[in-house]
Amino acid sequence: MDGLFDFNAIPESGPAPGGLPVPAQRRRLRRESGLSVYQIADACGVSEDTVHAWEQGSTTPRSDTAAIYGHLLAALKARQEGTAAPEPPPAQAPDWAALGALRHEIPTQAAAHAPCRRCRQPTPHRVGGHPQHLGTRCPAAGTEQTQPAPPAPRPAAARPAGPAPAMTSPYPPSPPAPTARLAYPPLGARGISDGPLAVLEAGPSGLIAHLAGGRTRACPADDVQGLLAWAVNTPLGAASVRREALPPGPLLVLTSTARARLALPAGLPGLPARHPRSDHPLLQQTRAIGWQTDADGLGPWTRLHPTAGDPVCDSIHLAVTDWGALHDDAWNLSERLAPGELAAALGQYASLVRTPLGPPGACGHQLMRDLRPPAHRHTATGALLTPGVGGALTMTVDPAPCEAPPGHQLAVHRTEQDTLADTDIDWWRHPAPDEADRAYAVCLAVNLFHLAGIREIQVADGPARHAPHPPFDRKRPGSWLADLSAVAQHPMLPPAFAGTGPAWHTTPAVAYAALRAGTAQLKPPAEGWLRPGSTSPYLAPWYDHLRLARLAVLERLGITATMDAPDLLAALAALPQADPLQRALLHAVHATGEDALTALAQPLAHPDQAALTAWPTPKEPTWRPDLYAAAIANARANVHRKLARTARTGYWPLAVAGGHIVYATRTPHLTEITETPGSDFRIGISPGHVLPVAVRPLHWYTDRCAEGTNPARLLKDTCPSW
Repeated sequence: MDGLFDFNAIPESGPAPGGLPVPAQRRRLRRESGLSVYQIADACGVSEDTVHAWEQGSTTPRSDTAAIYGHLLAALKARQEGTAAPEPPPAQAPDWAALGALRHEIPTQAAAHAPCRRCRQPTPHRVGGHPQHLGTRCPAAGTEQTQPAPPAPRPAAARPAGPAPAMTSPYPPSPPAPTARLAYPPLGARGISDGPLAVLEAGPSGLIAHLAGGRTRACPADDVQGLLAWAVNTPLGAASVRREALPPGPLLVLTSTARARLALPAGLPGLPARHPRSDHPLLQQTRAIGWQTDADGLGPWTRLHPTAGDPVCDSIHLAVTDWGALHDDAWNLSERLAPGELAAALGQYASLVRTPLGPPGACGHQLMRDLRPPAHRHTATGALLTPGVGGALTMTVDPAPCEAPPGHQLAVHRTEQDTLADTDIDWWRHPAPDEADRAYAVCLAVNLFHLAGIREIQVADGPARHAPHPPFDRKRPGSWLADLSAVAQHPMLPPAFAGTGPAWHTTPAVAYAALRAGTAQLKPPAEGWLRPGSTSPYLAPWYDHLRLARLAVLERLGITATMDAPDLLAALAALPQADPLQRALLHAVHATGEDALTALAQPLAHPDQAALTAWPTPKEPTWRPDLYAAAIANARANVHRKLARTARTGYWPLAVAGGHIVYATRTPHLTEITETPGSDFRIGISPGHVLPVAVRPLHWYTDRCAEGTNPARLLKDTCPSW
């Protein structure tokens, strides 16, 4: 109950308050209380869509859920009227903690005549579990300030089915001081002249905000509340990536000194303290002004928004460097960067890709939505903010059973034969007799090999449907139970497909098999999980956006697409001495592309789901493990095609690990492979082109083979992430 009621005895269970208000009244009570649909849903243990349906009158809550919802609405009405709300039985009590700071303002009959702890006059209100007038409502005469007693332990209330994991916190539940709620200006009233972000450090008389453009601003904030108030009233922000998309919220980066000035803990909160309703000091301060985190809770990267706002468009992002943001995650930025340098680097990334909101993979995943935005209505006002574009993903769908990643609830009882077989190539062999006379083992890498050709992958917005004995259609996205053994395998080439015999493959893999063996030679698929309806190359604008960003960073490093091979190789050799900020930015752009594909199938990060052994489908239309599997199969097919064509020149691969390939050569130069007539590999900087990684003596390669290790994987793991 988190301090809302003090129980002297458990009351007898009784019926819910008579009759629910009409739908319009339900919606009005929520909005006038400053609560979001998410909070109401969380308090009742249902989804946001269910609450929307209740407020529209299309569905009606039943049984225990109706009782919980009724008690919640009665409490909100009593708060507005200044009367005492009936005390609900434990089994029918809402999760009051979901109301944030508002949970301390709901009067109850049990506290109707208790003396205020400040003025000692009777009050029906409670703050932090103690009788107290709200805000400044204490009578003018006889005001007496007393020290609050520590809250007494209370029995845990029973919850409806599906309770969240029990949460404990190392922080005392100190109630926040009465503070005015902080409003976020509407979209049309927000300025962006100060740029997309600010990196804050402590100065002699307050915080100093370093902006992306090189300017600085004073930030007179001593706590998180003041920081958010400053950010709301400062023209921080960026334009949307495209006209139909929502603009990203501003980013506030807290350096070590800024974190200490704001009195935030130095260490990353433990999992219980990261929960959106924990008593972490940062959350206590934000609740006091009517703000909250999203469902991911606290972390190195945190999204904050008003409780009555839209988490998508009314948000401010925090990055706390002491908690692991920017230095200890995939950004891998040097801790020696001055705040101004850090702001400049992040500002360049924001101008090329988007405003950072997490690790590069999270930014790349969000960029997919930015470039193919669906229609979006404000979750509180219902106003249409963006009309959306064609080809957007709008439906949250479960994966097909064969496509579910490990840990998903659909994969719990699945056998290995019922899992998608498509994986990256991981293969090696011993040198042939004619290769043993060559002196070198040269390793090359395919640039962003998962992204090469990805713009052609077709995606459908909708669930997969099971189809027995479907005819193969290379334009239909989905997964097929097919036997691809009819495709001939050469012993000096890696297998074109993972798995043997009948196995589940995505459309790109079966299409490549049909290309190599001919459709007539392949056995028809026995089953399929196919996605009907219209399709689109969903990732095409995303690929084009990242390609241009990468070329822009390479140009700053003195590398252009018009260079010939010798000049390009010389520029790459000098890259370790180039501007470290630009090299870090290039690494971030690479991670944005590669890690964003992995995010298509990542498990949930919500604190509520962290302890689950089998997690459900995330409620995001862009969570699409089938698309990730198709990208893997497409990359494998592209690499195998290049290997097979290059083998006609007499150069056969020795080892392959994803996009890293080792050849036996007579000279220590990659050009021996790329300049041989008929080779399908070209030196260049575009995705699909190749660049040198390392050169080793051939005996080094044979020694690794004797150890049973894939030499290409060793060289891949030691490859500099330039």
